[in-house]
This record gives sequence, structure tokens and C-alpha cells, in this order.
Amino acid sequence: MRSRIIYPAIRLVVHGLLRLCCRLRVHGLENLPAAGPLILVANHQSYLDPFLVGAAIPLRPHYLVYTTFMRKPFTGAYLRAFGGLEVGHGAPARSLRSARLALQSGHVMEIFPEGGRSQDGRVLPFARGFAQLARVTGAAVVPIAILGAHEVWPPGQALPRPGRVSIHYGQPMASPGPSDLAGAAARPADRQFAEEVRQTILTLAAGRLKPGQDGNEADPDG
Repeated sequence: MRSRIIYPAIRLVVHGLLRLCCRLRVHGLENLPAAGPLILVANHQSYLDPFLVGAAIPLRPHYLVYTTFMRKPFTGAYLRAFGGLEVGHGAPARSLRSARLALQSGHVMEIFPEGGRSQDGRVLPFARGFAQLARVTGAAVVPIAILGAHEVWPPGQALPRPGRVSIHYGQPMASPGPSDLAGAAARPADRQFAEEVRQTILTLAAGRLKPGQDGNEADPDG
């Protein structure tokens, strides 16, 4: 009951602040399904991103937050109210289990598969964890392009500054891989779908986002 009352109120306040401070503009809301299970996948430019993605939509997305942040008195309470799910710093598979349970219960997950904020605003390669989740749970994936957040709050800057941010929601995408794939057989299908979603986000940005490289040859699961 508290989440049904508190979250809409917080969302309206946050949305109003973002429109005022970031001149937030939202495009493609008509592409969002009415309910979950659903995975919102976006590029990651700033600490504002979870709120930018969630504040403008009627759905209540959940997202994964490290224990370090969730255990802080004020920050943790706020993150929980805004949909945060606590995960530790352990293996990526543990985080995926938390997300999988949420999706199997019909919830909406918000995932940033670059693994961290982009240092230069480019879109880094996507880890395939969300693609695995989509394949196993049958959840649709909505690609989302975040533009301008890097200029508003780049890594290394203490506080955000005024700017202009726009969010572009694309049409839902379904994993082409069968749910019963496992192990080495599943990795190519998940990796290909993750890259398709990344390319769709770049297309949504209409040239305002550029692909980047993280220099890591490993294939992360997160």
C-alpha cells in the first residue's frame, strides 16, 4: 500500500524537478507496454539515469543497487521507494537471480548493461545479462536512448549542472533465443541480441550517440 501511494508522489516530484533543471523531454512513450514483465534497457551517462528513465513513465521500474548505497539511512530509503533492489558485490549471477525473480512476478526491471557510467558519453559494449533475462523469462525489452545526461552530470563532477536532456523509448524487442538454451550454447544468442538492442539505441539517438569500446576482451555476464 505504501509503495502505491509513496511512489507516484515521489515520481511526480522528481519528474517536475527534472523538467525544471534538465529541461527533460520524453519521446516514444506510446511504445511502452501497459505492464510487465518488461526490461527497460538504456545507455548509462550519469547518476540521474535511473530517475530520468523512471520518472516520466506510468510504470514502476525496479533496478539493482549495491548494498553500499542501500544501507545508507536516507539514500537507502529513497532508493527503495523509487524501486531499488539490493544486491551485493558478488558474482553477476546473483544479481541476475534477483532480477529474474522480479520479472517472473510480472515486474519491470531497469538495466544499464554498460556496467557503469560512460566516461565520455559514448555507448560502451553491452553485457549480455539482460538478454539472458529476456530469453529465460519471456520479458520484452524496451531500448531507451538517454541524450544530454553526460553533459549535465559527467563522471568526476560533484553535482549536476543545468542542461537539456531527452529520453527516447523505442519499440519492444523480443529475444529470438529459446528459453531452454543453456551454457555455451546460449552465449552467442544472448550476445547477438544484446548487440542488436545496443544498435537500436544508437539508431534512436539519430547520430547524437556514438559507439565506444571498453578495451576489455572478456565477455561479462552482468
